[in-house]
Amino acid sequence: MDSSVMESTVVGQERALGALRHAAARPGHAYLLVGPRGSGIEDAAREFAAMLIGVHDDERGRRLVMRSVHPDVVEFEPSGASYRVKEDVRERVLPEAARAPIEGERKVLVLFEAERLRGNQNESANAMLKTLEEPPDRTVVILVTGAPDDLLPTIRSRCQRIDFDPIADADIRATLEREGSNAADAATLAALAGGQLARARALAGRIGDLRAAFAAAPARVDGYGATALTIAQELDAQIDDAAAAVELQHKAELDAFDAEMERLGYSEREAQRMRRRIDERHKRETRRTRIDLLLEGVTAIESVYRDALAAPAPALNADIPALHVSPRAAAAALAMCHQTREAFLINEKGVVRLVALLMELPTAGTA
Repeated sequence: MDSSVMESTVVGQERALGALRHAAARPGHAYLLVGPRGSGIEDAAREFAAMLIGVHDDERGRRLVMRSVHPDVVEFEPSGASYRVKEDVRERVLPEAARAPIEGERKVLVLFEAERLRGNQNESANAMLKTLEEPPDRTVVILVTGAPDDLLPTIRSRCQRIDFDPIADADIRATLEREGSNAADAATLAALAGGQLARARALAGRIGDLRAAFAAAPARVDGYGATALTIAQELDAQIDDAAAAVELQHKAELDAFDAEMERLGYSEREAQRMRRRIDERHKRETRRTRIDLLLEGVTAIESVYRDALAAPAPALNADIPALHVSPRAAAAALAMCHQTREAFLINEKGVVRLVALLMELPTAGTA
């Protein structure tokens, strides 16, 4: 089996990739892929799905799988805090599991954030059990999670488990340099990424300006409300710019999908069904975008205060001047960042919460 595709897209996971290649040779009915977000696990799940449906060495089929639009590989994410038993599992996942493949001999369902198969008495997880116990002959289920212990033991026991590890900083640095970053930037971004190549790539690209703006904020605060409001408005503008880039990406993806469906001659009914899947995914991503970007900004602020606490150890933010505050002040700032993070997850209120956070941050030199 040709492994070049997987090696070209997933970095630093040779052991897990070997296990997936071995599994694809004699596929079972259910797999549990375990690893942190950004470890390459998402792309590995798609590459595995491409192997399972037999398009790993077909350029067109592989491209559709990686873009999440192949008709025989259907991806799912929770529509809320968890997979809802009726709207998500019974009305979306289970019907797709029973539906016959369109182009090949096998269909693959990929459930991201599978640890969210829960709810009142794990209703959504229990609803999945029958599919895992008695799967349709031509359907394979891939569950992807970073928190396997949150899944019911009965779910875990019915899946073949394959583990992924955080990616080594050296692998992230090498990848970023191959993709155009200079050595110094690659080293800084690898340190900030926490073993997540996807995050390192985002920091090198679409959220780089956002991270820089948030990381610079602690040095600008002076305890005055007017200053905090000005900084918060600037940070909110960075959020808007990054969110707009996501919307443009969604539009380009839909345009490419429509062109491909027309070229391949899919029936209007099937094309519309697949397009609805993409629309639903885009809506979920759009709802999460601002929260994710705000959390990324808070993470950038936290990293500055962690550098202050760790001094004189080498800083994560090697590209900006060190912030000089006392350990007590840095610890208090980190506690406030934690509170802000939790507040964003409950109710965004971007500018208001950013002003509140900035007003609580210590000015440089605070004892």
